[in-house]
Amino acid sequence: MPLNEIAASLYAWDLHDEGVDHALDVLASRAEVNSAYLVGLMHKEKRPLHARFYPHNPVRRYYTPEDSRAYWIPDPSKYGRIAPMTSDRDFLKGTDWLQVLIDGARARGMRTGCEVSHTVIDAALAREQFSDVLQRDVFGNIVGAFEAVEAQRALPCLNNPDVREYLVGLFTDLASNYDIDYVQTCLVMFGAGRDDGGTHAFGPSSWQQLLSVATGGCFCNACGDKARAEGLDWNAIVDEVGHLARLSKRIGLEELHERQLLDEANYSESTLLIENDAFTAWLQFRKRSITELFATVKAALASTGRDVELRYNTYMASPERAGLDFKAAFQHVDSVRESDYSDQLGTPEGVATKRAKLMKCRRALREDQKLIAALGVRPNATPETLRGSVKAAVDSGCDGLSLGHYDGATMERLDAVREGLREWEGQERYWQVLAED
Repeated sequence: MPLNEIAASLYAWDLHDEGVDHALDVLASRAEVNSAYLVGLMHKEKRPLHARFYPHNPVRRYYTPEDSRAYWIPDPSKYGRIAPMTSDRDFLKGTDWLQVLIDGARARGMRTGCEVSHTVIDAALAREQFSDVLQRDVFGNIVGAFEAVEAQRALPCLNNPDVREYLVGLFTDLASNYDIDYVQTCLVMFGAGRDDGGTHAFGPSSWQQLLSVATGGCFCNACGDKARAEGLDWNAIVDEVGHLARLSKRIGLEELHERQLLDEANYSESTLLIENDAFTAWLQFRKRSITELFATVKAALASTGRDVELRYNTYMASPERAGLDFKAAFQHVDSVRESDYSDQLGTPEGVATKRAKLMKCRRALREDQKLIAALGVRPNATPETLRGSVKAAVDSGCDGLSLGHYDGATMERLDAVREGLREWEGQERYWQVLAED
């Protein structure tokens, strides 16, 4: 299949600092970009993410965004108890940055989109005003994004009715009020737990990683109510998962002894699942909850009457540990952006990792669903690995590329995308009859 869509993400501060016209002209001329999307609801994360400083920003050396702010003008009628926060920064507030990007992209004949990123509620606000909607581990503790306790983040529970209403509001707000072709999201799902590193020289084994899921979310009241409504024995789930969480964290002398035996045994993931029916039932419950959420969002987008594509942006190496089953959930998407950035390793092995992840996604998608391969045009990626990543996308039956991210890209890496498209015949114009001399 040809790589017809070459997408690139931009942030509101990119548009302010470099100007939408300049940024889009650079992307189009150097990397064949024909689709631009705003990271419209962005989490707290130092930018650029990997480099110490921006390579081409004329205004600032780096930027530290506010937590979970929307960079469009939200429609209040779309929201209930929870509504998106907008920026308090003087140079960003009051401007509809999504519309700025749309105007620039449409003037160039580009597709446009908006991303709802990892976290959707400011963690400090959530802890203060919405603690009842936050994910809880089996011990009752608030679960943070990526299990990064030091970041003091907080994840909303995707089974909470107020959170569901908020998420539906975000997607329908964007689809109803903006001329966009797709809404993309890499929303963090259920907390996947945090493993302790295991006892082996090469890190935790697969069963230890699975065991650590018991330390994640969610065990809030909404989850308990939903599980009981489905006929599950919630008390048995809490008891069994609690025991496994204590094993994972080595809490209690009896649990410590059992964990020591397991660490020295030929234990496996399959044994863990077979032995623990309630734990397995909980994993399946989380899977059904996430799949239901995808179906709800897809239906909400359709209800707007506009043909807006739902695009999921992967973010985990093992998404099933967060409740996401590709085969089930992807029945309710139009496209998937596989956001593997292994090209940033700068090695052929990294490109092979990307290819394998793309194959995993392609296998889960129908023929009419698009697969977009992300390219890490950032530090440590080389022109060679980026060209190799274009080949991996071609080999994996992809339908497009998506550059991550413009703010940290160098011109050399952007040029490598264009060169890779030509080298590996990634677009139909390279399949044509050659003009005679």
